[in-house]
Amino acid sequence: MKRGGAVPALRLTVACLLSVAPLSADTHLLVVAGVGGEEAYTGRFHLWSTRVVDAAVAAGLPPENVVYLGEREDLDPERISARSTGENVLAEIAALADRSSPGDDVWIVLFGHGSGAAGPPRFNLPGRDLVADEYAAALEQLADRRVVFINASSASGGFLGPLSQEGRIVITATKSGGQSNESLFGGYLAEAFDGAAGDANKDGQTSALEAFTFAQREIERYYRQNGLLRTENALLDDDGDGLGSSEPAGVEASETVDGRLASLVYLGQEARPSTLTAEARELTDRRAGIQRRIDELRLQRETLDEEVYLSELQELMVELALVDRELEEAAVADGEPDP
Repeated sequence: MKRGGAVPALRLTVACLLSVAPLSADTHLLVVAGVGGEEAYTGRFHLWSTRVVDAAVAAGLPPENVVYLGEREDLDPERISARSTGENVLAEIAALADRSSPGDDVWIVLFGHGSGAAGPPRFNLPGRDLVADEYAAALEQLADRRVVFINASSASGGFLGPLSQEGRIVITATKSGGQSNESLFGGYLAEAFDGAAGDANKDGQTSALEAFTFAQREIERYYRQNGLLRTENALLDDDGDGLGSSEPAGVEASETVDGRLASLVYLGQEARPSTLTAEARELTDRRAGIQRRIDELRLQRETLDEEVYLSELQELMVELALVDRELEEAAVADGEPDP
């Protein structure tokens, strides 16, 4: 941890960092099921996709914040918004930029087949495939959002380098384009979000890091129990170096270790009861925004002077306590018992 130096300048840096953090933020999800090639794979990718879609809604995402593009719309007309062609995928990413706001979390999850051993890494779609560089260019429209991009396809490792960026979480099912055998990572990832399986710390929500760690553990168990040579090694990158890690850590780890940002981003958001007053809704949003600013400050701890870090943290904790008091007073005024 850095100590000493120009404390006023560091304080200004932290203040500027926190000033761009939103008071409240929404989460948006785009799930894409690619070409199965065989009926069994088409059904499998659809099942994984619907598990993530349903888990996100159950975790508090408004249905209008969830979009599912599938290979065949007839499989599930109620859930599938449109066919997963390259044109529709790019159009939906552009629409996400319009629907979301700076500071929002945007998840993009791909289930399907991919290739990358010969030619640029690509994800197989009905019609023209999209290569990694096209996804990277499309994501520039979301530059001021926290993006979680998950490519759970075979041979997806080639996506890591082109998509890696500071403030972005990139997860691939394989470590290279050469691992082109059938990938099971997506199924375990979907399982991690669907229910409590992936919630390692039992706080009622599953982070990107928890889901990745669960899927990695289950993949290892599957290959070991079946006496098979492991043909897929997933990676997570969230520090922008484009390298990725198969064993990322959490927010308390060194700043040089992947997983710190991923431990703070969840597929879901706190659902607010419809009976809340306008005042209570506003306070609830403010509280979520303050908590997020605390999380982002924690990510900066290793690069800040200790005095600056503790001072900024104390200010945010006081702000959080004041909002909690206002929430309690609003609940009492609305007739609820005083806790």
